[in-house]
Amino acid sequence: MKEQLKGLEKDHGNVDLLSHRLSNVRTWSYVANKKNWVENSDYWVQLTKSIEDKLSDKLHNELTKSFIDKKISILSRSLKQDLVLNTEINEDDKIYIDGQLIGELKGLKFLIEVTSKTLDTDIKSIKKAARKGVEKELIKRVENIFISKDLSVNYENKIIWKNNPIARLKKGSSYLNPEIDIIADDSLDETSKIKLTNFLAKWLDNYINDILGDLIKLTKHKINNQYLRGLVFQLYEKNGVVKRNEVDKIVKLIPSEERKKLWGMGIKIGRYHIYLPKMLKPKAVEFRISLWSLFHNLSGKKIPKSGLNFLIDKKLERNFLLLCGFEKFKEFFVRIDILEKLFIKIIDNTKDKKFKINASMMNLLGCSRENFLKLMNYMNYKKDKNEDTYIFKGEKKKKEKLFKFDNKENPFNKLRALNIK
Repeated sequence: MKEQLKGLEKDHGNVDLLSHRLSNVRTWSYVANKKNWVENSDYWVQLTKSIEDKLSDKLHNELTKSFIDKKISILSRSLKQDLVLNTEINEDDKIYIDGQLIGELKGLKFLIEVTSKTLDTDIKSIKKAARKGVEKELIKRVENIFISKDLSVNYENKIIWKNNPIARLKKGSSYLNPEIDIIADDSLDETSKIKLTNFLAKWLDNYINDILGDLIKLTKHKINNQYLRGLVFQLYEKNGVVKRNEVDKIVKLIPSEERKKLWGMGIKIGRYHIYLPKMLKPKAVEFRISLWSLFHNLSGKKIPKSGLNFLIDKKLERNFLLLCGFEKFKEFFVRIDILEKLFIKIIDNTKDKKFKINASMMNLLGCSRENFLKLMNYMNYKKDKNEDTYIFKGEKKKKEKLFKFDNKENPFNKLRALNIK
């Protein structure tokens, strides 16, 4: 049985070859189903059935393709004779010419139903005939887009209408100002394309403002203080997240009165980061990272699933995860707003410069006790003698360096030595 079935499981070849293999398999399927004809009959019954089903599906597909090729060839000959044939588009967006299905409309794009065997001349004839019929339908669809405004942007940076792409975003002057490239059939007239481009540009501008409003507004605030202006600029340039230690010198130079304005701009100054809290919401993260990746030609970067506050993965890229709102501590990544909440909990539980870890701290991160203790170590909190107690680290004040002169080189000694009357 094994020898006889060898090679019959292959599903490549034309209709005749597939039919021959299927016939042979059915013969051995008959043998396998006969009582006491073969040992381990259940195994052979399952194997022959599996091969038979596989070949049947492949044969069905090849016969369908053959039928489509024949149908298109007949239609093409009729079209070449300049016969006037009726074009219809049904409710499912299927396109028929003279009652024969020849393709469908996907958004504003006409897709012809062909196979690899369809002749190029036949394809050209069908497309030419179909486009005469779909031109009015495409113009009508553009008008419907203007009225319905039922649009969205997917993870591939394509504008979607009724589950189909009608435009793609491409790199613009900045990461928050992408350009638009229309995805439409050649039969859509140029006037409609220009109208659609202008409409989508306005729609996209509103869409970006709705989701990434706090980020967009950073460029529109009137700020007089140079240090505050510099901080806001840095935050915009880095997609809404800046490490505190990178801009701490600037922050310290901002007067307290000016610093109060930050919260009104939607900016939070935390222990470890300066960021826009609203930009850490799942939809905002997905969209701004998508635009950032488009502008900087990044690909294959995966955003952490929403709802996760604590990740363990050494392979994740530190800078990219920071854009997504996660800070790295060796193999751990902690969401930056959760990190700030953890810091506040630590302060609230600190007494005599010591704090004891509790369940609420671990629940906040959603990690195990073992990993939480490791994190405390990575964050440079020193363990006390008492169990689960750590020593709180406050801000380290940098001592100003005092310049010491060698007595021999001391300029004041030299001045004293001068005999000035």
